[in-house]
Amino acid sequence: MEVSCPVCATPETGREHCEVCGVRLYGDPVLGAVTARDLAAAEAALRTARHGWDLRAAALVAPGPESDGHRRLTAALGGTPPGDGHVPAGALREETGDSTPVQALLAGRAQVSFLECAPDGLHLTQVEITRAGIRVQGDTLSTPWRSVVPALDGDPTLRRFQLAGGIGTLPPVDRRAFDEAVRAWLAESPRTAPGATVVLLRPAPGWELLRRAGAVAAQDPAVRLAADGEGGAPEGRPGGAARVRRLLRTLPLPADHTLLLARVDRHTGAVHPHSHVLFPAGLVLRPDETATAEVTVYGGPADSAPLLPVLAGPPGPGTPALAVRQLKVRALEPERLTFALRGPGEVELVAPAGERSPEEPTADLSRLLSGLPRRMVRPPLLELLLTVDLGGADRAGAEERLAFVREVAALLARKDPAGATVRAGAVGHYDHTDYETTWARAGTLLRAPVVARPPAELLAALDTWSPAPGRQDTVSSLEDALHEAAALTARRPAGADPGETCRVLLVVGGRPPAPVRRHGVVPPCPRGTDWRSALGRLRAGGFRLLARTHPATGPPAPDAAARQAGRYAAEAWQALGADGVFRPGADSPQDVVRALDPPWRHEGPACPLAFAAPLR
Repeated sequence: MEVSCPVCATPETGREHCEVCGVRLYGDPVLGAVTARDLAAAEAALRTARHGWDLRAAALVAPGPESDGHRRLTAALGGTPPGDGHVPAGALREETGDSTPVQALLAGRAQVSFLECAPDGLHLTQVEITRAGIRVQGDTLSTPWRSVVPALDGDPTLRRFQLAGGIGTLPPVDRRAFDEAVRAWLAESPRTAPGATVVLLRPAPGWELLRRAGAVAAQDPAVRLAADGEGGAPEGRPGGAARVRRLLRTLPLPADHTLLLARVDRHTGAVHPHSHVLFPAGLVLRPDETATAEVTVYGGPADSAPLLPVLAGPPGPGTPALAVRQLKVRALEPERLTFALRGPGEVELVAPAGERSPEEPTADLSRLLSGLPRRMVRPPLLELLLTVDLGGADRAGAEERLAFVREVAALLARKDPAGATVRAGAVGHYDHTDYETTWARAGTLLRAPVVARPPAELLAALDTWSPAPGRQDTVSSLEDALHEAAALTARRPAGADPGETCRVLLVVGGRPPAPVRRHGVVPPCPRGTDWRSALGRLRAGGFRLLARTHPATGPPAPDAAARQAGRYAAEAWQALGADGVFRPGADSPQDVVRALDPPWRHEGPACPLAFAAPLR
């Protein structure tokens, strides 16, 4: 004999209590007729059980207290606000399952579908497994509950109340008809055809009709596994693709997620692909976890925008690319990158922000690997000579020039402290005796010259230098400094080949050199030193001529003598900076050091990748 529960309408056969709501259906036989008191007690017990079950379902739905759904649910409960219900401790606890069975089921398969009975409908989400074992989420077939079971209420809040097992003043949903409707939907679904593989995601605890729908689905031959899916969809939140993604992102990484870079052999200069592991195979994320990895890459010989391919495994034929980014990198400069792992196959470049290309580039891995340069050719040794004007009436200007030269030496020392690729020397100069500077009265025109040596030693020598104020800003003793610099060129670094050395003279000054003979108001060099002959010797020795000075600005001088002095200064600085001029305030020490660097060369095409180690 079949009996339906008077509270929740669940068909029961041979059970003493309803398996859903616990109402007693059978009892020991009693003698005599049922009294009115017995009937009243039974009716009260039924009302209490039914009301408690309704309040439990209402607490699961839990609409906002001021919402229309809250008012409609209150009416369905016969005037009792849904917040008055008591939900047993742990009833709303989300289940978190072990993803190992899902991992085992996915192994060796090309396609799997995930079935979920959610508060908003039935969902079938397709998942493709790539060659690298990465699970890629595909389309989701979603059907709302009203299309499957028309007897459910049209209001979303009341419908969720019914799916949680509530009845209230609403017409009860026939459980058998509900089961048949779910079974019919499964039979019509193209993704549960014979031979297909389906994983059932269990609903969150407490949703009675969703539990029944899951029980019906579990009987389908296509359903191979029931999994918790790392938490259900509590409080009536929609399910479907989001929950599948939440499960997939907690599966172990099937392969190393690597960043493809280029590496240069320090002995031969040959360029090889380099695989940097960002996230190792087997790494497992928690449901809400994001893993990060930091890596420093380096720019090539020139400013560029190298590709940053993230691969599923080491570089080679058939290795799939998970993502390809492009980032602007300064020549020879390091760049710190941060990658975030959202799940298997989901890797994102998160820092530096705002430097990526607006559209994600694509890269043919085979063509990328075959397009690397054959060899990187190291630049020649840099031999740098500096002259520094330490005098003049403007002491602040002299101090700025000395600070600039010290910063250049410090940058070179950080770049090459041992002097393996850079040698630097310097000559500091003041004014002649005729111009009555403090240093000249002591017979000093030049600081003790520093011959070409490692930049760290030059920096230590510069710490002993200091400017000295003078009384005029027309000319300096730069002509003597240039002759001293020309004499220093004979003292080359040991073992250096003239053909393998990049030689640079950088004149850091505020005043031009004195002419060999008076030039109008411009006084001559008391010693008769010709700065042009010294410059010619330096040019003949293979030196590039660079200058750093303030350009002449403003309107022409009002008197002829001043205009004549201005023309002389302009002509002198044009000759001194024949190969380039740097401007104080516009060109930083970093800019100057970057311009001084001899260029690297590459045999074959330019490298499309960032470098794993500095080229220096």
